[in-house]
Amino acid sequence: MKIDRGRPTAFILTHESTPQRTRKGTSIIALALTRSLGRQGVPVVRVHPNRMDLSLSSRYCRGVEISPDFYADEQGLLRFLLDMRQRYAGGAVLIPASDDCAHFVSKHRDALQGAFAVMAPPWAVTRVILDKRSQYEQARRLGIPIPETYFPADMDELRRLAPQLANYPYVIKPLVAHKWRLASAGSQVRGHKGFAAANPEELAERYRMVSAADRDVMVQEVVGGADDQLFTFLSYCNERSEPLCYCIRRKLRQFPLDFGYCTLTESCVDPVVQDQSIRLLRGIGFHGISGIEWKRDPRSGAYKLIEINARAVNTIGMGGACGVDIPYLAYRDKAEGVATRVTEWRSGARWINLSDDFWAARSLHRQGKLSLGAWARSVARCRTDAIFAADDLRPFVPH
Repeated sequence: MKIDRGRPTAFILTHESTPQRTRKGTSIIALALTRSLGRQGVPVVRVHPNRMDLSLSSRYCRGVEISPDFYADEQGLLRFLLDMRQRYAGGAVLIPASDDCAHFVSKHRDALQGAFAVMAPPWAVTRVILDKRSQYEQARRLGIPIPETYFPADMDELRRLAPQLANYPYVIKPLVAHKWRLASAGSQVRGHKGFAAANPEELAERYRMVSAADRDVMVQEVVGGADDQLFTFLSYCNERSEPLCYCIRRKLRQFPLDFGYCTLTESCVDPVVQDQSIRLLRGIGFHGISGIEWKRDPRSGAYKLIEINARAVNTIGMGGACGVDIPYLAYRDKAEGVATRVTEWRSGARWINLSDDFWAARSLHRQGKLSLGAWARSVARCRTDAIFAADDLRPFVPH
């Protein structure tokens, strides 16, 4: 592995949402960013509060800085980053690798920009993206379709709303997605993107459970159709909100099966997803790496906005698999001032998170929806795994 010491250092910032420091997790997004940059000779330093994270063992990670936790000491993390920067010579770019860190970096962008090239939009843009209500308001302003969505303030308002809804099932989701991934969130909501309800009684029951952990929620129609009608636009936009590089992927499997995280996906071409995504990114003035999720409504054919992620998503490795290495192209633009436009890609390239896809396949098999042979054939076609890589085995093997 060749490291070019003359190139700006990429500092990849991740967080730990639990006070425990003995859990061996894996930061999938940060691992994909690390490999993308490291394979190109970029010096990568991971900034993370827990040494136990397996992604820190990547051979492409040239240094680890154990930082204060975002939630435990926000100002302490800011001071840490500024002090840390003084220990490294040459240029530097700071890349957030989670919703929480994208929030933090954007909020403190002005203070950080004196020390780093910051790969995040201004705080005014991030504030719009973090809250689903403001996301959808901006989408409406730009003429972009959104699902039928409501924002009940409390149980009384929910009870008045529930009988009037005409398109059950509906789903209850958080306004700020990363709240449900926190250790402080109730165990019943942590790890879920949403909870479906088939009728007014079930909606009230679900709301009662969810609001005990987080009262800032929305009620949204479930856009019908199979998982392969879920599309994500992966991209990098420069400071002028111009998309320099992008590709599209469609979801094939997820876990949990209802409103879960992608476990198997495939690159594809879709002009509507491309057009609406670019219009949305330019319309809100976005800068940085992002993932915009859409669902095609089988009734109307409209592609409805599900969410904007103001950072790299779990499947960012798909870009490299289909010929658009988004993290590296973003680094070249932001850290080295070399703008390379890549807007064509291979269709049919597959990315998998094998460990989670096993559980998705197991659940589908029990429902009679997927044979073991079909699962094996789908896995065999995969080009990139979220954690396993032949040239970087340590994050895959617990140690």
